[in-house]
Amino acid sequence: MAASNGATFQNDLREFITAVEKRGELAHVRNAHWDRELGAVTEVLYRQKVEKSPLLLFDDIPDYARGYRCAYGMFGSPYRLSLVLGMEPTLSDNRKEMLDHFRKHIKKGFKRIAPKVVQDGPVLENVLRDGQVDLLKFPVPVHHEDDGGRYIGTACGVVTRDPDTGRVNVGTYRVQVKGPDQCSSYISNGKQGRIHRDKYLKAGKPCPVVIIVGTDPITYLAAGYTMPDTMPEYEWAGGLMDRPLELIEGEVTGLPFPARSEIVLEGEISATETTLEGPFGEWHGYYAGDAQQEPMIHIKRIYHRANPILTCAASQKPPHSHLFERCFLRSAGLLDALEGAGIPDVTGAWLHQAGAGRTFCVVSIKQRYFGHSTQVGLVASQVASVGYVSRWIVVVDDDVDPTDIHDVIWAMGTRCDPKTRTTVLDHCWSSRLDTLVTDKTLLYNTRMVIDACRPYERLDTFPKVCQSSPELAARVRAKYPELYR
Repeated sequence: MAASNGATFQNDLREFITAVEKRGELAHVRNAHWDRELGAVTEVLYRQKVEKSPLLLFDDIPDYARGYRCAYGMFGSPYRLSLVLGMEPTLSDNRKEMLDHFRKHIKKGFKRIAPKVVQDGPVLENVLRDGQVDLLKFPVPVHHEDDGGRYIGTACGVVTRDPDTGRVNVGTYRVQVKGPDQCSSYISNGKQGRIHRDKYLKAGKPCPVVIIVGTDPITYLAAGYTMPDTMPEYEWAGGLMDRPLELIEGEVTGLPFPARSEIVLEGEISATETTLEGPFGEWHGYYAGDAQQEPMIHIKRIYHRANPILTCAASQKPPHSHLFERCFLRSAGLLDALEGAGIPDVTGAWLHQAGAGRTFCVVSIKQRYFGHSTQVGLVASQVASVGYVSRWIVVVDDDVDPTDIHDVIWAMGTRCDPKTRTTVLDHCWSSRLDTLVTDKTLLYNTRMVIDACRPYERLDTFPKVCQSSPELAARVRAKYPELYR
Protein backbone atom coordinates (compact mmCIF):
# COMPACT_ATOMS: atom_id res chain seq x y z
CA MET A 1 0.00 0.00 0.00
CA ALA A 2 1.46 3.36 -0.96
CA ALA A 3 0.89 6.55 0.99
CA SER A 4 0.64 9.75 -1.02
CA ASN A 5 3.53 11.37 0.83
CA GLY A 6 5.99 8.82 -0.55
CA ALA A 7 6.13 6.47 2.45
CA THR A 8 5.18 2.90 1.68
CA PHE A 9 4.18 0.00 3.84
CA GLN A 10 2.21 -3.20 3.54
CA ASN A 11 -0.35 -4.45 6.00
CA ASP A 12 2.41 -4.55 8.59
CA LEU A 13 2.86 -2.77 11.91
CA ARG A 14 6.65 -2.59 11.58
CA GLU A 15 6.61 -0.88 8.20
CA PHE A 16 4.04 1.56 9.55
CA ILE A 17 6.28 2.32 12.55
CA THR A 18 9.27 2.86 10.23
CA ALA A 19 7.28 5.37 8.17
CA VAL A 20 6.12 7.13 11.35
CA GLU A 21 9.70 7.33 12.61
CA LYS A 22 10.88 8.92 9.36
CA ARG A 23 8.23 11.59 9.89
CA GLY A 24 9.58 12.24 13.40
CA GLU A 25 6.44 10.99 15.17
CA LEU A 26 7.93 7.99 16.99
CA ALA A 27 9.34 8.12 20.53
CA HIS A 28 11.40 5.25 21.96
CA VAL A 29 10.85 4.91 25.71
CA ARG A 30 13.10 2.62 27.76
CA ASN A 31 12.88 1.14 31.25
CA ALA A 32 9.23 2.06 31.90
CA HIS A 33 7.66 -0.64 34.07
CA TRP A 34 4.80 -2.82 32.82
CA ASP A 35 3.01 -2.24 36.15
CA ARG A 36 1.15 1.08 35.59
CA GLU A 37 4.03 3.11 34.17
CA LEU A 38 3.39 2.42 30.47
CA GLY A 39 -0.18 3.66 30.72
CA ALA A 40 0.79 6.62 32.90
CA VAL A 41 3.55 7.78 30.56
CA THR A 42 1.09 7.64 27.68
CA GLU A 43 -1.70 9.43 29.54
CA VAL A 44 0.42 12.30 30.84
CA LEU A 45 1.98 12.92 27.44
CA TYR A 46 -1.29 12.78 25.49
CA ARG A 47 -3.04 15.12 27.88
CA GLN A 48 -0.18 17.59 27.49
CA LYS A 49 0.04 17.26 23.69
CA VAL A 50 -3.46 16.47 22.44
CA GLU A 51 -3.27 15.13 18.87
CA LYS A 52 0.43 16.09 18.69
CA SER A 53 1.93 13.22 20.67
CA PRO A 54 4.18 10.61 19.07
CA LEU A 55 3.56 6.92 18.74
CA LEU A 56 5.22 5.48 21.85
CA LEU A 57 7.34 2.33 21.50
CA PHE A 58 8.38 0.94 24.90
CA ASP A 59 11.43 -1.35 25.15
CA ASP A 60 13.79 -2.60 27.86
CA ILE A 61 10.74 -3.21 30.01
CA PRO A 62 11.74 -4.53 33.47
CA ASP A 63 11.47 -8.33 33.84
CA TYR A 64 11.58 -8.77 30.05
CA ALA A 65 14.28 -9.16 27.44
CA ARG A 66 15.10 -6.33 25.08
CA GLY A 67 12.98 -6.56 21.94
CA TYR A 68 9.73 -7.51 23.69
CA ARG A 69 7.97 -4.22 23.14
CA CYS A 70 4.67 -2.40 23.71
CA ALA A 71 3.23 0.28 21.40
CA TYR A 72 0.69 2.94 22.38
CA GLY A 73 -1.01 5.65 20.30
CA MET A 74 -0.97 4.05 16.88
CA PHE A 75 -3.28 6.65 15.29
CA GLY A 76 -2.98 9.45 17.84
CA SER A 77 -2.19 12.21 15.32
CA PRO A 78 -3.67 13.45 12.04
CA TYR A 79 -0.53 12.41 10.17
CA ARG A 80 -0.58 8.81 11.38
CA LEU A 81 -4.26 8.38 10.61
CA SER A 82 -3.70 9.92 7.17
CA LEU A 83 -0.67 7.71 6.53
CA VAL A 84 -2.46 4.41 6.96
CA LEU A 85 -5.18 5.48 4.52
CA GLY A 86 -2.83 7.00 1.96
CA MET A 87 -4.27 10.49 2.54
CA GLU A 88 -2.41 13.78 2.28
CA PRO A 89 -2.08 15.06 5.88
CA THR A 90 -2.67 18.67 4.83
CA LEU A 91 -6.13 19.14 6.30
CA SER A 92 -5.27 18.33 9.89
CA ASP A 93 -6.47 21.67 11.26
CA ASN A 94 -9.94 21.29 9.77
CA ARG A 95 -11.79 18.33 11.26
CA LYS A 96 -14.79 18.61 8.96
CA GLU A 97 -12.67 18.61 5.78
CA MET A 98 -10.48 15.82 7.14
CA LEU A 99 -13.57 13.73 7.90
CA ASP A 100 -14.83 14.23 4.34
CA HIS A 101 -11.50 12.96 2.98
CA PHE A 102 -11.39 10.18 5.57
CA ARG A 103 -14.81 8.95 4.42
CA LYS A 104 -13.77 9.04 0.78
CA HIS A 105 -10.72 6.92 1.48
CA ILE A 106 -12.32 4.54 3.95
CA LYS A 107 -15.14 3.74 1.52
CA LYS A 108 -12.56 1.93 -0.60
CA GLY A 109 -13.10 -0.91 1.85
CA PHE A 110 -16.60 -1.47 0.56
CA LYS A 111 -15.15 -2.85 -2.68
CA ARG A 112 -14.91 -6.11 -0.69
CA ILE A 113 -11.83 -8.02 -1.73
CA ALA A 114 -11.89 -11.53 -0.29
CA PRO A 115 -8.86 -12.52 1.79
CA LYS A 116 -6.26 -15.03 0.66
CA VAL A 117 -5.38 -17.99 2.88
CA VAL A 118 -1.63 -18.64 2.98
CA GLN A 119 0.42 -21.30 4.68
CA ASP A 120 3.23 -19.16 6.07
CA GLY A 121 3.95 -15.67 7.33
CA PRO A 122 6.05 -13.75 9.87
CA VAL A 123 3.62 -14.53 12.71
CA LEU A 124 4.64 -18.21 12.46
CA GLU A 125 8.27 -17.48 13.36
CA ASN A 126 7.40 -18.81 16.83
CA VAL A 127 4.58 -21.26 17.60
CA LEU A 128 3.95 -22.21 21.24
CA ARG A 129 1.83 -25.30 21.85
CA ASP A 130 0.32 -26.96 24.90
CA GLY A 131 2.69 -26.68 27.89
CA GLN A 132 4.74 -23.97 26.16
CA VAL A 133 1.86 -21.49 26.24
CA ASP A 134 2.57 -18.58 28.61
CA LEU A 135 0.71 -15.32 28.15
CA LEU A 136 3.10 -13.53 30.47
CA LYS A 137 5.97 -14.28 28.13
CA PHE A 138 5.01 -10.83 26.86
CA PRO A 139 5.24 -7.59 28.91
CA VAL A 140 1.48 -7.41 29.47
CA PRO A 141 0.72 -4.10 31.19
CA VAL A 142 -1.39 -3.05 34.10
CA HIS A 143 -2.65 -0.05 32.12
CA HIS A 144 -4.32 1.96 34.91
CA GLU A 145 -3.63 2.25 38.62
CA ASP A 146 -6.82 0.50 39.76
CA ASP A 147 -7.19 -2.14 37.06
CA GLY A 148 -8.08 -5.60 38.29
CA GLY A 149 -5.08 -7.17 36.59
CA ARG A 150 -2.89 -7.28 33.50
CA TYR A 151 -4.71 -6.74 30.20
CA ILE A 152 -3.16 -8.32 27.11
CA GLY A 153 -6.06 -7.29 24.88
CA THR A 154 -6.77 -3.57 24.45
CA ALA A 155 -5.71 -2.43 20.94
CA CYS A 156 -6.57 -5.87 19.65
CA GLY A 157 -8.82 -7.84 17.34
CA VAL A 158 -10.98 -10.64 18.76
CA VAL A 159 -11.96 -13.08 16.01
CA THR A 160 -15.11 -15.23 16.23
CA ARG A 161 -17.33 -17.08 13.77
CA ASP A 162 -21.13 -17.10 13.76
CA PRO A 163 -22.09 -20.79 14.18
CA ASP A 164 -25.24 -20.27 12.12
CA THR A 165 -23.99 -18.25 9.16
CA GLY A 166 -20.23 -18.83 9.21
CA ARG A 167 -19.55 -15.09 9.13
CA VAL A 168 -16.18 -14.20 10.70
CA ASN A 169 -16.17 -11.10 12.89
CA VAL A 170 -13.22 -9.05 14.16
CA GLY A 171 -13.97 -6.73 17.10
CA THR A 172 -11.98 -4.85 19.73
CA TYR A 173 -12.77 -6.15 23.24
CA ARG A 174 -10.69 -6.09 26.39
CA VAL A 175 -8.85 -9.28 27.44
CA GLN A 176 -7.46 -9.90 30.95
CA VAL A 177 -4.74 -12.45 31.72
CA LYS A 178 -5.84 -14.96 34.37
CA GLY A 179 -3.01 -17.50 34.16
CA PRO A 180 -0.27 -18.80 31.85
CA ASP A 181 -2.82 -20.23 29.42
CA GLN A 182 -6.01 -18.58 30.66
CA CYS A 183 -7.64 -15.23 30.07
CA SER A 184 -11.09 -13.66 30.04
CA SER A 185 -12.79 -11.05 27.91
CA TYR A 186 -15.62 -8.62 28.62
CA ILE A 187 -17.80 -8.03 25.54
CA SER A 188 -20.76 -5.68 25.88
CA ASN A 189 -24.25 -6.93 25.07
CA GLY A 190 -25.25 -6.35 21.47
CA LYS A 191 -21.73 -6.49 20.07
CA GLN A 192 -21.21 -9.00 17.25
CA GLY A 193 -18.54 -10.96 19.12
CA ARG A 194 -20.89 -11.29 22.12
CA ILE A 195 -23.73 -12.53 19.90
CA HIS A 196 -21.46 -15.17 18.36
CA ARG A 197 -20.09 -16.23 21.74
CA ASP A 198 -23.50 -16.52 23.35
CA LYS A 199 -24.82 -18.75 20.55
CA TYR A 200 -22.12 -21.31 21.35
CA LEU A 201 -22.43 -21.04 25.12
CA LYS A 202 -26.22 -21.31 25.15
CA ALA A 203 -25.85 -24.54 23.17
CA GLY A 204 -23.40 -25.79 25.81
CA LYS A 205 -20.45 -25.66 23.41
CA PRO A 206 -17.12 -23.85 23.76
CA CYS A 207 -16.69 -20.88 21.45
CA PRO A 208 -13.59 -20.91 19.21
CA VAL A 209 -11.68 -17.65 19.43
CA VAL A 210 -8.53 -15.97 18.12
CA ILE A 211 -7.14 -12.82 19.74
CA ILE A 212 -4.75 -10.65 17.71
CA VAL A 213 -2.89 -8.73 20.40
CA GLY A 214 -0.14 -7.44 18.13
CA THR A 215 -2.31 -6.08 15.38
CA ASP A 216 -1.44 -4.35 12.13
CA PRO A 217 -2.88 -0.89 11.35
CA ILE A 218 -5.49 -1.98 8.79
CA THR A 219 -6.91 -4.81 10.90
CA TYR A 220 -7.05 -2.45 13.89
CA LEU A 221 -9.06 0.06 11.84
CA ALA A 222 -11.38 -2.70 10.65
CA ALA A 223 -11.94 -4.03 14.17
CA GLY A 224 -12.96 -0.57 15.41
CA TYR A 225 -15.13 0.47 12.47
CA THR A 226 -18.87 -0.08 12.81
CA MET A 227 -20.02 -1.79 9.63
CA PRO A 228 -23.06 -3.88 8.65
CA ASP A 229 -23.19 -7.58 9.50
CA THR A 230 -23.06 -8.23 5.76
CA MET A 231 -19.57 -6.68 5.53
CA PRO A 232 -16.81 -8.99 6.86
CA GLU A 233 -13.94 -6.99 8.34
CA TYR A 234 -11.26 -8.93 6.46
CA GLU A 235 -12.97 -8.27 3.12
CA TRP A 236 -13.30 -4.58 4.00
CA ALA A 237 -9.59 -4.48 4.88
CA GLY A 238 -8.76 -6.02 1.49
CA GLY A 239 -10.85 -3.41 -0.28
CA LEU A 240 -9.07 -0.66 1.62
CA MET A 241 -5.66 -2.06 0.60
CA ASP A 242 -6.80 -2.87 -2.95
CA ARG A 243 -5.47 -6.42 -2.56
CA PRO A 244 -6.39 -9.54 -0.62
CA LEU A 245 -5.43 -9.58 3.05
CA GLU A 246 -3.23 -12.62 3.63
CA LEU A 247 -4.57 -14.83 6.41
CA ILE A 248 -3.39 -17.96 8.20
CA GLU A 249 -5.87 -20.42 9.65
CA GLY A 250 -5.29 -21.45 13.27
CA GLU A 251 -4.20 -24.99 14.03
CA VAL A 252 -6.90 -25.51 16.67
CA THR A 253 -9.96 -23.54 15.57
CA GLY A 254 -9.40 -22.88 11.88
CA LEU A 255 -10.16 -19.21 12.54
CA PRO A 256 -8.16 -16.87 10.28
CA PHE A 257 -5.72 -14.16 11.36
CA PRO A 258 -3.39 -11.86 9.39
CA ALA A 259 -0.09 -13.48 8.43
CA ARG A 260 1.81 -10.31 9.35
CA SER A 261 0.41 -10.02 12.87
CA GLU A 262 2.84 -9.58 15.75
CA ILE A 263 1.18 -11.80 18.39
CA VAL A 264 -1.87 -14.09 18.08
CA LEU A 265 -3.57 -16.19 20.75
CA GLU A 266 -5.83 -19.11 19.80
CA GLY A 267 -8.20 -21.09 21.99
CA GLU A 268 -11.74 -21.61 23.21
CA ILE A 269 -14.18 -19.72 25.41
CA SER A 270 -15.49 -22.16 28.00
CA ALA A 271 -19.20 -22.91 28.24
CA THR A 272 -18.87 -24.07 31.86
CA GLU A 273 -16.06 -22.13 33.59
CA THR A 274 -16.09 -18.49 34.64
CA THR A 275 -13.61 -16.18 36.34
CA LEU A 276 -13.69 -12.71 37.90
CA GLU A 277 -12.90 -10.12 35.21
CA GLY A 278 -12.24 -6.42 35.82
CA PRO A 279 -12.38 -3.67 36.78
CA PHE A 280 -10.70 -1.83 33.90
CA GLY A 281 -10.37 1.86 33.06
CA GLU A 282 -12.73 2.28 30.14
CA TRP A 283 -13.30 4.56 27.13
CA HIS A 284 -15.33 7.15 29.07
CA GLY A 285 -12.67 7.70 31.73
CA TYR A 286 -14.17 5.65 34.59
CA TYR A 287 -13.72 2.29 36.24
CA ALA A 288 -17.31 1.36 35.49
CA GLY A 289 -19.04 -2.00 35.47
CA ASP A 290 -17.06 -3.32 38.44
CA ALA A 291 -15.59 -6.83 38.40
CA GLN A 292 -17.93 -9.61 37.30
CA GLN A 293 -17.82 -13.24 36.34
CA GLU A 294 -17.03 -13.82 32.67
CA PRO A 295 -16.36 -17.04 30.73
CA MET A 296 -12.84 -18.42 30.98
CA ILE A 297 -10.80 -18.55 27.79
CA HIS A 298 -8.31 -21.40 27.43
CA ILE A 299 -5.39 -20.53 25.15
CA LYS A 300 -3.97 -23.51 23.27
CA ARG A 301 -1.63 -21.82 20.82
CA ILE A 302 0.45 -18.65 20.73
CA TYR A 303 1.91 -17.47 17.43
CA HIS A 304 4.37 -14.57 17.42
CA ARG A 305 7.11 -12.86 15.49
CA ALA A 306 10.66 -12.55 16.78
CA ASN A 307 10.94 -9.47 18.99
CA PRO A 308 7.16 -9.04 19.08
CA ILE A 309 5.26 -5.79 19.58
CA LEU A 310 2.20 -5.83 21.83
CA THR A 311 -0.22 -3.15 20.62
CA CYS A 312 -1.91 -1.32 23.50
CA ALA A 313 -4.69 1.20 24.12
CA ALA A 314 -5.09 2.72 27.58
CA SER A 315 -8.42 4.48 27.98
CA GLN A 316 -8.38 7.36 30.42
CA LYS A 317 -10.41 10.50 31.01
CA PRO A 318 -10.71 12.06 27.53
CA PRO A 319 -8.76 12.99 25.55
CA HIS A 320 -6.61 9.88 25.46
CA SER A 321 -4.22 8.16 23.10
CA HIS A 322 -6.62 6.09 20.97
CA LEU A 323 -9.63 8.40 20.92
CA PHE A 324 -8.66 10.49 17.88
CA GLU A 325 -9.21 7.72 15.33
CA ARG A 326 -12.36 6.49 17.07
CA CYS A 327 -14.02 9.88 16.53
CA PHE A 328 -13.33 9.61 12.81
CA LEU A 329 -14.42 5.98 12.56
CA ARG A 330 -17.71 6.54 14.41
CA SER A 331 -18.48 9.84 12.69
CA ALA A 332 -17.91 8.20 9.30
CA GLY A 333 -20.11 5.27 10.32
CA LEU A 334 -22.86 7.66 11.40
CA LEU A 335 -22.81 9.51 8.08
CA ASP A 336 -22.89 6.20 6.19
CA ALA A 337 -25.92 5.10 8.23
CA LEU A 338 -27.83 8.35 7.67
CA GLU A 339 -27.15 8.16 3.94
CA GLY A 340 -28.22 4.53 3.95
CA ALA A 341 -31.48 5.52 5.62
CA GLY A 342 -32.23 7.77 2.64
CA ILE A 343 -32.15 11.05 4.58
CA PRO A 344 -31.20 13.95 2.27
CA ASP A 345 -28.81 16.84 2.79
CA VAL A 346 -26.84 15.67 5.81
CA THR A 347 -23.81 17.94 5.55
CA GLY A 348 -21.59 16.80 8.43
CA ALA A 349 -21.28 14.96 11.73
CA TRP A 350 -18.86 14.62 14.62
CA LEU A 351 -18.67 12.55 17.79
CA HIS A 352 -16.69 14.80 20.08
CA GLN A 353 -13.59 13.71 21.94
CA ALA A 354 -14.83 15.39 25.11
CA GLY A 355 -17.73 12.93 24.93
CA ALA A 356 -15.26 10.03 24.63
CA GLY A 357 -16.27 9.62 21.01
CA ARG A 358 -19.70 8.33 22.06
CA THR A 359 -21.76 10.46 24.41
CA PHE A 360 -21.93 13.81 22.54
CA CYS A 361 -22.89 13.58 18.87
CA VAL A 362 -23.56 16.47 16.48
CA VAL A 363 -25.10 16.27 12.99
CA SER A 364 -25.45 19.21 10.59
CA ILE A 365 -28.09 19.41 7.85
CA LYS A 366 -29.46 21.72 5.21
CA GLN A 367 -33.14 21.76 6.14
CA ARG A 368 -35.48 20.78 3.32
CA TYR A 369 -38.84 20.09 4.95
CA PHE A 370 -40.86 20.23 8.17
CA GLY A 371 -39.58 17.56 10.56
CA HIS A 372 -36.26 17.08 8.78
CA SER A 373 -34.18 17.94 11.85
CA THR A 374 -36.31 15.71 14.11
CA GLN A 375 -35.95 12.81 11.69
CA VAL A 376 -32.17 13.16 11.60
CA GLY A 377 -31.87 13.38 15.38
CA LEU A 378 -34.04 10.34 16.07
CA VAL A 379 -32.35 8.15 13.44
CA ALA A 380 -28.85 9.25 14.52
CA SER A 381 -29.64 8.36 18.12
CA GLN A 382 -30.15 4.68 17.28
CA VAL A 383 -27.78 3.66 14.48
CA ALA A 384 -24.97 1.29 15.46
CA SER A 385 -22.10 3.79 15.50
CA VAL A 386 -23.97 6.08 17.93
CA GLY A 387 -26.63 3.90 19.54
CA TYR A 388 -24.35 2.20 22.09
CA VAL A 389 -24.20 4.19 25.37
CA SER A 390 -24.96 7.49 23.68
CA ARG A 391 -26.32 10.45 25.67
CA TRP A 392 -26.69 13.71 23.71
CA ILE A 393 -27.53 14.07 20.00
CA VAL A 394 -27.51 17.64 18.68
CA VAL A 395 -28.79 18.61 15.22
CA VAL A 396 -27.59 21.92 13.77
CA ASP A 397 -27.97 23.87 10.54
CA ASP A 398 -25.37 23.65 7.79
CA ASP A 399 -23.88 27.04 8.71
CA VAL A 400 -22.69 25.47 11.97
CA ASP A 401 -19.50 23.38 12.02
CA PRO A 402 -20.38 20.17 13.93
CA THR A 403 -16.70 19.65 14.85
CA ASP A 404 -16.45 23.09 16.50
CA ILE A 405 -17.82 22.89 20.04
CA HIS A 406 -18.05 26.70 20.24
CA ASP A 407 -20.24 26.76 17.13
CA VAL A 408 -22.39 23.93 18.48
CA ILE A 409 -23.00 25.48 21.90
CA TRP A 410 -23.73 28.84 20.21
CA ALA A 411 -26.42 27.14 18.14
CA MET A 412 -27.86 25.36 21.19
CA GLY A 413 -28.03 28.64 23.08
CA THR A 414 -29.63 30.68 20.29
CA ARG A 415 -31.73 28.27 18.20
CA CYS A 416 -33.04 25.65 20.62
CA ASP A 417 -36.02 26.20 22.91
CA PRO A 418 -35.50 23.53 25.61
CA LYS A 419 -39.24 23.09 26.20
CA THR A 420 -40.33 22.53 22.62
CA ARG A 421 -37.20 21.48 20.68
CA THR A 422 -35.86 18.57 22.76
CA THR A 423 -36.89 14.93 22.83
CA VAL A 424 -36.08 12.44 25.59
CA LEU A 425 -35.79 8.76 24.61
CA ASP A 426 -36.04 5.98 27.18
CA HIS A 427 -34.97 2.33 27.14
CA CYS A 428 -32.05 2.80 24.73
CA TRP A 429 -29.07 0.47 24.18
CA SER A 430 -26.59 0.66 27.03
CA SER A 431 -24.07 -1.46 28.91
CA ARG A 432 -22.88 -2.23 32.43
CA LEU A 433 -20.01 0.14 31.60
CA ASP A 434 -22.52 3.03 31.56
CA THR A 435 -21.82 5.19 34.62
CA LEU A 436 -25.53 5.93 35.05
CA VAL A 437 -26.78 2.33 34.85
CA THR A 438 -27.39 1.30 38.45
CA ASP A 439 -29.17 -2.02 37.92
CA LYS A 440 -26.69 -4.17 36.01
CA THR A 441 -29.49 -6.51 34.90
CA LEU A 442 -31.35 -3.70 33.11
CA LEU A 443 -28.93 -2.34 30.55
CA TYR A 444 -30.95 0.62 29.29
CA ASN A 445 -30.16 4.30 29.24
CA THR A 446 -31.89 7.59 28.44
CA ARG A 447 -30.72 10.07 25.84
CA MET A 448 -31.78 13.47 24.58
CA VAL A 449 -32.13 14.72 21.02
CA ILE A 450 -31.57 18.47 20.88
CA ASP A 451 -32.89 20.30 17.83
CA ALA A 452 -30.55 23.30 17.61
CA CYS A 453 -31.64 24.19 14.07
CA ARG A 454 -33.55 27.35 13.25
CA PRO A 455 -37.28 26.50 13.19
CA TYR A 456 -38.10 25.46 9.64
CA GLU A 457 -41.02 27.88 9.45
CA ARG A 458 -38.65 30.76 10.30
CA LEU A 459 -35.77 30.01 7.96
CA ASP A 460 -36.41 33.21 5.98
CA THR A 461 -37.18 35.44 8.96
CA PHE A 462 -34.75 34.21 11.63
CA PRO A 463 -32.25 36.93 12.69
CA LYS A 464 -29.23 37.20 10.42
CA VAL A 465 -25.91 35.98 11.80
CA CYS A 466 -23.43 38.76 12.60
CA GLN A 467 -20.27 37.51 10.92
CA SER A 468 -17.94 38.79 8.20
CA SER A 469 -18.72 37.44 4.75
CA PRO A 470 -16.22 34.94 3.27
CA GLU A 471 -15.28 37.57 0.67
CA LEU A 472 -14.49 40.24 3.27
CA ALA A 473 -12.59 37.74 5.42
CA ALA A 474 -10.49 36.66 2.42
CA ARG A 475 -9.75 40.28 1.53
CA VAL A 476 -8.42 41.23 4.96
CA ARG A 477 -6.38 38.03 5.21
CA ALA A 478 -4.73 38.91 1.92
CA LYS A 479 -4.17 42.53 2.98
CA TYR A 480 -2.60 41.70 6.36
CA PRO A 481 -0.98 38.27 5.91
CA GLU A 482 1.45 38.82 8.80
CA LEU A 483 -1.50 38.85 11.21
CA TYR A 484 -2.79 35.45 10.18
CA ARG A 485 0.36 33.36 9.99
